[in-house]
Amino acid sequence: MASLIDLVKEHLGPQELSQISQQLGTDQATTQQAVNSALPALVGGLASKAQQPQAGSEIQQLIGSHAGVLGSLGSLLGAGAPADGSGTLGKILGQNQQDVQQGVQQASGLGSDQTRKLLMILAPIVIGALAKRAMNHGGAQNPQEIQKSLQQDGQQAKQQAEAHSPHLGGLLGKIMSAAESPEMRNR
Repeated sequence: MASLIDLVKEHLGPQELSQISQQLGTDQATTQQAVNSALPALVGGLASKAQQPQAGSEIQQLIGSHAGVLGSLGSLLGAGAPADGSGTLGKILGQNQQDVQQGVQQASGLGSDQTRKLLMILAPIVIGALAKRAMNHGGAQNPQEIQKSLQQDGQQAKQQAEAHSPHLGGLLGKIMSAAESPEMRNR
């Protein structure tokens, strides 16, 4: 099964990166570097979310509401940051949103507003890729299967984040371990 990051990257070709670059006001190389920082952070955040109680139904709802995103990616990117991008981002990252935003900002060199906009653009795309993968594997997978595959995606995301930016990789490791062990959240 393809990793979630690989699925997203398959759909972010030169044209899509150019559209994102225009929205961020950056060149394509800077945008590519920022996307390479942001994707592992989003996937790791989603993997962390999947470890929480009751997360299965919320992830199923996200998948249902973003099932066609990849098919209309050009028009989505042409329209600017999605209207629900902020809400989707909050659902993926939860209480870790600010930390992830700062980590991606530091790793990518983007400004704060640019980083937030990038994460808002990418969040629905990541969920859309998750929906596509679920559909390719027999329709709507059960929540346990999705959570298990997200765990694997989270480990790959952490490795990619560490390779790209040790700071971001460490942050992702911290977020994911806090989700795995409830006693860590109480510290």
